[in-house]
Amino acid sequence: MTDTDSRPRTRREETGTQSIQRSLGVLRLLAGSPRQGLKLVDIAAALDLSHPTAHRILHALEMEGVVERVQGTRRYTIGAEAAWLGLAAAERFPITAVAAPMLDELSASIRDSVFLAVPSVNDSIYADRRFGTYPVQVTTLAVGARRPLGVSVAGRAMMAYMPERKIEALLSENGPRFAPYSVTPETILGSIRTARRQGYLCADSITARDRRAIAVPVLNMAGAPLAALSVIAPQSRLPEGRLPQIVPMLRAAAQEISRNLVHRAKAA
Repeated sequence: MTDTDSRPRTRREETGTQSIQRSLGVLRLLAGSPRQGLKLVDIAAALDLSHPTAHRILHALEMEGVVERVQGTRRYTIGAEAAWLGLAAAERFPITAVAAPMLDELSASIRDSVFLAVPSVNDSIYADRRFGTYPVQVTTLAVGARRPLGVSVAGRAMMAYMPERKIEALLSENGPRFAPYSVTPETILGSIRTARRQGYLCADSITARDRRAIAVPVLNMAGAPLAALSVIAPQSRLPEGRLPQIVPMLRAAAQEISRNLVHRAKAA
């Protein structure tokens, strides 16, 4: 390491790093927000920013096209430029394309809504979904919706296969974000232990009290979580008696996704 590398960061460098982190925080928040977007006051409160700071960041991101104002309102949403930037990344992270056939098969066989969730920093993101043929489906969870890791059943299923140090960091950093969901670190840790013991997690939804989810992690060759497959449906649709039917199907699909990702990587 050179003297230049080891020198203390200047105030300007720290401020620049902080600005980048805050800007990415705004983008992640908007990416998981409702279609009608968020007001400046809501963005500032969610990220613990002053109103002038939030406005300055939003203005800069708006100028770059990654944030847009919802027409006729004072709300902000993710911009089209963010989608175009993501196109190149999609080629490098092909899990949605690899998982698509399995999602089709699962939704047809189980007849309920099936979701693919992936970890992203401290969040889980619903990367894809399929609706089944049963008359009542979960349609409120959009592709791109975000939850702090630990809130969703899929998120907890993925956390179960993360290193202990990572789990501790997630619970600490996401702690303030759990409050709106009325979930505690103790509850999350209990779910993690259950998921490790069973290899899957079945639990009632925290965000919608009438829903239940069954989630199975998709693991890489080293046993680390790449994603999770989940079935989300009204509680009446997922009684304990259906677990012996659904869990093996989810496990088989998760293993198939893992194998296909390995084959694709070897062929690249």
